[in-house]
Amino acid sequence: MANNDPILRFIYSTQGVCPPEIHFKINKDIVEEVRFVGGGCPGNAQLVARLLKGRPIKDVLNCLDGIDCRNQTSCPDQLARAIISAANGDLKPVASFRTYQDNGHYTKVGLIGELSGNRRTLENLLAQIKAMDVATVYCLGNLTGPSAKNADLIKFFRKNNITAIQGVLDWQLAQSEATDHLPDLAPKDRDWLLRLPQVINFQMQNKNAIAFFGDYIQGLPGFSDFEPFALEMNMVCGLTNFMQDETVFPALEAMIPQFQTDIIIFSQILQWGHWHVGGKDFISVGPAENGQRMNWGLLTVESEAVHFETVDLSGFAQK
Repeated sequence: MANNDPILRFIYSTQGVCPPEIHFKINKDIVEEVRFVGGGCPGNAQLVARLLKGRPIKDVLNCLDGIDCRNQTSCPDQLARAIISAANGDLKPVASFRTYQDNGHYTKVGLIGELSGNRRTLENLLAQIKAMDVATVYCLGNLTGPSAKNADLIKFFRKNNITAIQGVLDWQLAQSEATDHLPDLAPKDRDWLLRLPQVINFQMQNKNAIAFFGDYIQGLPGFSDFEPFALEMNMVCGLTNFMQDETVFPALEAMIPQFQTDIIIFSQILQWGHWHVGGKDFISVGPAENGQRMNWGLLTVESEAVHFETVDLSGFAQK
């Protein structure tokens, strides 16, 4: 690696060990922030990460050499392979945010906003969405929140394989233990939150769509304006203040020909909204529960026309 290289982030998919992924950074020739994600012994993993942080690649590889656990490999051995692959250029740096590519083609999509750890709300909304013949559902961030029931909600997500993206509160919980406003989570639950994508990309007939939570993505380490969908996110979050500043819509329309997508969905401001600007559709997703009312969003595409409505738990739709 050249000495003028920036800090690079890597994700290595392991083989033969408990954690399915190893996340790490390399700053020039120094190993930084190693994290074993998704399984294994969290105590030993944290110890390894602390001991190796800030050490040169050569020293780290010497420490990891010859350690066997099972299947003729080990977590240290897998980390060594990951670092060697990164140093040789075989393992490529990852983008600052994860994108989940849903390869299905849909006419109807159900959208669920902030849940704040409420499993009951999610179950009730899913039951109604299923009854309305909507097969595909996306949960759009802040799954967790200042709730003692976050772990129960995560368990439900894992069991039912529900597609979701990470919100800012999920990101905060994934990074650390308890804070002043967020309760603690077990390491396996923090790892599950960490592995969530920040963006979903999907197709609705001939329309290309993305969904993301909000502007915390722009603050992730290594965020670049040249990454896929960064322009759409910058325009929504920065230029228009989540479509709240209509005075800049002419400037937004001037940038729209450079968009990769036709439908842009976001959920940070916790309000329901639909704007059609320059041939593109912008949709804001509100909270799953607001006072005594539970809501979800129904997105449909028919004959190239995009329709969006909010639906409360009784099935009453509001355009």
